[in-house]
Amino acid sequence: MEGKVVFISGGNSGIGLATAVLFAREGADIALIGRRAEENTIAKEEVEKLGARCLTYTGDVSDEAFVKGAINGTATIFGRLDYAFNNAGVEEMPTPFEDHKVDDYDRIMDINLKGVWLCMKYQIPRMLENGEGVIVNTGSAASVVGFPHLPLHVASKHAVAGLTKAVALEYAKKNIRVNAICPGAVKTELYDRFTREDPVIDSRIQELQPMGRNGTPEEVASAVAWLCTEATWTTGQLIMLDGGYTAQ
Repeated sequence: MEGKVVFISGGNSGIGLATAVLFAREGADIALIGRRAEENTIAKEEVEKLGARCLTYTGDVSDEAFVKGAINGTATIFGRLDYAFNNAGVEEMPTPFEDHKVDDYDRIMDINLKGVWLCMKYQIPRMLENGEGVIVNTGSAASVVGFPHLPLHVASKHAVAGLTKAVALEYAKKNIRVNAICPGAVKTELYDRFTREDPVIDSRIQELQPMGRNGTPEEVASAVAWLCTEATWTTGQLIMLDGGYTAQ
């Protein structure tokens, strides 16, 4: 990855940060976006310790002007954009369907779906300038199965799967590959927020895992790296990273 440039949304913690660290170790330069400036600063320091250059942008992926500025700024400063990992997302707490509010819908769809769409919209023109590029979106086990009481999360992640496939086909002959990783239960800050209010949820999730444990951010990051580098004949695919959960 020496000399390559990767743009990561949701890059200041969890899977996003693990991916940034892995790519930095392999010689890539990194651009991170996240909503919290303090966490962006900490992530930047961690990446730069590995000898990589790192840009950070603080803002919301549902804000078109912000996304456009961050992506174009990255390509201008670093001179190119090779890889993109569209990873920013928000959780949904289990809620009966009839109790959801329009604000819940807007919050989840704005980040989980619109954010991915906006990032790709501005990443692809910069990749076309290079003549090639790779995009990895973050889906979920919920991209292929349903979960009761999580309808908005499921809908948003199914939509990411469809968006990934459609864009992959459109740009396949232009040397831009687009895939999605679909994690199951991975031990991240997002997962901790989801299980914090009811510890029983965590134990129930563990019981459902064929491999008997959650995944780690580093395990997911390695799949992102594979898609960007070695998986040169892979596009339009959903890569299930769930310890076998969706194989049941």
